[in-house]
Amino acid sequence: MAHSARSAHIVHPRRVGVLAAAVFSAAASLTGCSTADRASEHADAVPAERPLLTKAEANETVDTYQTVNNQANAKRSASLMAKAEGGAVLAMDQAYFTQVPALDKSDVADNLAPFVYVNRTFYIPPASSKANWFLVRTQGAQLTHGKPGKLWSKDIRFLVFKRSGEGWRMVVARDFEGSELSKVPHIALDRAGLMKVADPDTKIGKTAPSQLPGLVTDLWVTGGRDTPLTDTSARRTGRSWYTERNDNLGGHAWVDFKKTTPRAGDVFAAKTADGGALVLSDSAVDETFLAKDLQSYIGLGDSDKPFVKRDPNAHMYKVVRHYAQTEIGTISADGKPAVYSIGTQVTKVDTTPTADI
Repeated sequence: MAHSARSAHIVHPRRVGVLAAAVFSAAASLTGCSTADRASEHADAVPAERPLLTKAEANETVDTYQTVNNQANAKRSASLMAKAEGGAVLAMDQAYFTQVPALDKSDVADNLAPFVYVNRTFYIPPASSKANWFLVRTQGAQLTHGKPGKLWSKDIRFLVFKRSGEGWRMVVARDFEGSELSKVPHIALDRAGLMKVADPDTKIGKTAPSQLPGLVTDLWVTGGRDTPLTDTSARRTGRSWYTERNDNLGGHAWVDFKKTTPRAGDVFAAKTADGGALVLSDSAVDETFLAKDLQSYIGLGDSDKPFVKRDPNAHMYKVVRHYAQTEIGTISADGKPAVYSIGTQVTKVDTTPTADI
């Protein structure tokens, strides 16, 4: 991806809008996927499941992704990035490339610096599950003289690679950070060492994995009023978008958030060893600013202006920011949901100048 993992969980719209998610690669590990046939020892033995792809193929997929991603970052190429990523992640990185001319050059250089993924562990589903994705647990490191350098942090990142007609694409990348590293779940494996996939629409307790995106957008739309989400840093930061939405407006404009159709609408869920699930997904919200009277107006921030082709310096009566998001969370065995990281990036800005009303 185009952005450094050293960014915060979520970037506030009144600060520079940079997505918190990068990408890396190197040596890998995988719980062994045994294919040994023990029928000679046990008459009722069941042959090992065939994996969706092999460990070697998964490792090569991540290597290729990393190479293409670094090339796309170096060239600021949205079309090249489309050969590495898909879904909401691609939309977010392409939007970041659009913003680059308006952003601080040192921040851009840091965010787009070459990287690698190290300490990889692959979670591959059985082919019989009909899943079209696999999961990677990893950490980020600098790429120094063509080799993995210093780890960026102790953070743990999970990546989802999804297969499409064009091959494998990385579609979600989110982290567990800081004190919440202890919340990283153990993925449930079958007898062959393959990942147990959870049905997104099947409830665990009172919560289905497919509900996580809606719970996340609710933080923006209502401030998470009556939310069942566990108190986490990501939940608090997401809620701050709602509670701080009127800050710096001086009473001259209204602002609200609305849930909207996500870029991909993907929900990827893996069963965890404790009976719950790890969930990665994407969601979307719109933020609308509306001037309260004809004597008031809205001015665009520098990072918004590259999205507006017609007079971005004009006084605006209405501004709509469209955000794509990705998130990672868990559902406990008793159905308690939690979100641990949310990445947010403005992907489009619609405006109505005061002269047009």
